[in-house]
Formats: sequence, C-alpha cells, structure tokens
Amino acid sequence: MGTMAVAPSFWPLLVGFALYGVGAGPVALTADVVVLESFPTDPDRAYSRASVLDTCGALLGPASVALALSAGLSWRVVLVATAVAVGLYAWAASRATFPPPPRSRRDGESVLGALVSGLRSALHHPEIRRALLVLLAFDVFEAGFVLQYIWLHDDVGLSEPVVALWAVGEHVVGLVALLVLDRWLSDRLPLRILRAATAALVVLPAAWIAAPGVAGKVVVGVPLASATAIVWPLAKARSLTVAPELAGATQAVTTLYPVLPLALVEGGLASAIGTGPAMAVTAAVGAALMLALTLRCPRDRS
Repeated sequence: MGTMAVAPSFWPLLVGFALYGVGAGPVALTADVVVLESFPTDPDRAYSRASVLDTCGALLGPASVALALSAGLSWRVVLVATAVAVGLYAWAASRATFPPPPRSRRDGESVLGALVSGLRSALHHPEIRRALLVLLAFDVFEAGFVLQYIWLHDDVGLSEPVVALWAVGEHVVGLVALLVLDRWLSDRLPLRILRAATAALVVLPAAWIAAPGVAGKVVVGVPLASATAIVWPLAKARSLTVAPELAGATQAVTTLYPVLPLALVEGGLASAIGTGPAMAVTAAVGAALMLALTLRCPRDRS
C-alpha cells in the first residue's frame, strides 16, 4: 500500500500491486481456516461473523475513497491511511495467540509432500468433494451476475450513480442478512438454513429479472441479496469443517476456482441469448446444483 501511495509512475505502481498481492494472498487464503480452527465448537457463527466484517470492509473501502475525493484529497492519502491500518493489523496479528492446526506434518515429511498428501486425502473424502462442488456451484451462480450492473444500466435504464447506489444497497442488505443469520444459528441447524436459502435462489434471480420496473426489482432484490449473503458463509464453513484436519487442503482446492473461465462463458451466453436471459439461466443452474448437492448432505446433529 505504501509503495502504491508514493509511486511516481506506472511501473512503481505495478510493483506496489505485486507486493500487495504477495502479502494479501496468503492472508486471504489462510484467514478462513484460522477463523474456523479458533472456534471449533461453533464454526458456522464464527464464519458468518467474519463475513459481516468482510461486508463492512466492502462498504468502507469505496466510502473512504468517495469521502476523500469529495474533500479534495488525493487518492494517495487513502492508500497511506490504509497502509497505516494494515501495519496496525500486522502488529495485532503478531501478538495474537492462535490454536495449533489439527493436522501437522509427519517427521521427515516435506512441505510439498504434506501438501500433496493433504490434497489427495481431501479429494478422496466424499463429504469434502460434495462441499467443494457446492462452492463450485455457488461460483457458477455468481457468474450469472457478472454483467448485472451493465444490464441495470443498459436494459433497465438506471443511471450510473443509481447503479452505484444499487451496489451499495446490495452490500447493506447482505450485511443485515448476515446479522439475522447470526441470530438464527443460535437455535437453528445450519444445513436447514442453507437448504432453504439455496431453494430460494433457484427462483429468485429469474423473478428479479422479470420484475416490472425499478420498484419491482427492489422488492425481489432484497430477498435475493439476503439469500445470496446467507448461502456463502454456511457453504464455506461446511467445506472447512467436515474434516477439520484437511481444512488447509480443502482451501487450496478452492483457490483454483477463479482460473475457470466462468465469466467468459457467461459473456458468450449473454451475446447469444441476451444479458437478462443469460443471467437467469446461469444463476438458476448454479442454484439448482447447490440445492441438489445440499439435499444429499448428511443431516446436522441437533
């Protein structure tokens, strides 16, 4: 962040982005596992609360940029402030005490050997495979919405500021849904909530696209954003807790999902049948796959 803030030209800025990726990548990929290992007795609520913080960050980031620009400050000021905040975070993390991982390397086993062994064990575990497929189906569902803001602008007729406001509204609705989820998890089984939310996602995207006028899209969009926000933490937590000793290997598999050209496929489908129909079809397929897979999951213990 600091390098990007003081970069005098494009190439130093690019170096700053590379350093940011080197630092942020491992944190982003290990944080999920650490959260769930830290709260093994209630992983679903732990991950839903972590998702609340993620959503707050998604709101505060653009808001801080907007405030800085409206005050006449440079974007560099925002990056400097962020760099200071990251430094404080690193200091706090270095002083925190984390539980030991449930699985450790055997004597004489290399890091690469442990990785390969973990991946093999994870992919041979039937419940992990099912959980990984649920997450992949969720990525398919989300691919249906990669063009939603373009569709809202070009087809629905919303202006650019209103589209930006819509995006903020989605985050706010998702934040409220996660807070409600935290209350639900105190007396409801996570799998039941996950199944209900995925069932809703089978029909809500098409209903949202077909809803008449902006008001109709708002009415349907609220439960759509809520159900989407609820599904992710429950599905992710389940994938990392069905076999806690293999959580790292499971997370490693999911890092390969962004390589899949789902957005490219969605763009081609939109060109062939139209953006709205493509969104409805892709989202429905992804949600239906999630529902079919979650219905085959073993029941939660009450």
